[in-house]
Amino acid sequence: MSIHLNSVVSRRRFLGGAAVFSCLPSLSSLAAESESETWAFLSDTHIHADAGFVSRNETNLSENLRRVVAEVLAEKDSLDGVLIDGDCAFNVGLPGDYEQFAKLLAPLIEAKLPIHMTMGNHDDRGPFFQAFADQQAKNPPVESKHVAMVESRVANFVFLDSLRFVNKVEGEFGEAQLAWLDRMLAANPDKPTLLIGHHNPQVVPAGEVPADQPVKITGLIDTDPFFQLIANRPQAKAYVYGHSHNWGHKPDDSGFHLINLPPTAYVFDLARPNGWVKATISATDITLELSALDKAHPEHGKVQTLAWR
Repeated sequence: MSIHLNSVVSRRRFLGGAAVFSCLPSLSSLAAESESETWAFLSDTHIHADAGFVSRNETNLSENLRRVVAEVLAEKDSLDGVLIDGDCAFNVGLPGDYEQFAKLLAPLIEAKLPIHMTMGNHDDRGPFFQAFADQQAKNPPVESKHVAMVESRVANFVFLDSLRFVNKVEGEFGEAQLAWLDRMLAANPDKPTLLIGHHNPQVVPAGEVPADQPVKITGLIDTDPFFQLIANRPQAKAYVYGHSHNWGHKPDDSGFHLINLPPTAYVFDLARPNGWVKATISATDITLELSALDKAHPEHGKVQTLAWR
């Protein structure tokens, strides 16, 4: 399952007083349309063991996350949870990276904010669980993957594991995980469901490149079966991902939303923002507000509401 810190929280925050990590059907009814909950969405922290380490664009990775944590902490009373969508570690997921990562998250843990994390291509499950040993599932629902369903008052969150090989750019869910996802969606049809994974979808239309030239895949290598699955599950409303370090969102033809989170670390394109996103979720839509680290960025503070399909 994905990492879940502070899973026991107030009744206001999570149904029944706890985050539910379950393969069983939901026992709750659909939340009233007037209900909503608010989450902090983060991605691509890329934390190095050295707190003073500076990466590309002269970015101090730890300092960026420290600033984001302080901003999130300032809004803790309005937040129901925190999501960190993979690439928690700098490059190959060393033990020291996760030790530093845990130190930086300590204020959120002390504030008793639920924290949910996924695996990216720069993570390594072994050292990750060494740093968070009490969070490792004894009987993971998908072998060698790191998945869970979290049920809240308003929505279901399915945390997926797209880590294929450590420090290799492409990602993969795999047949077993997609089958598990399909079972989760089939068993929980009554609430909006957000799918959370690190890698971006990447579909290469037939005929776009010559057949004898390989296409370099940097996103999900099994995007097609993933999309085919969710096309038949209308309760799946959005896929939230990171990886590309490029904040944005768009719907597909069916109205299923693709939400690409900004990094807290560096950006590949200096014109793009880094920071985090405040997401307010209801039975009918999701409202996204970017909190850019550069408060002068033109997209900082921009609020957009996306209607569910």
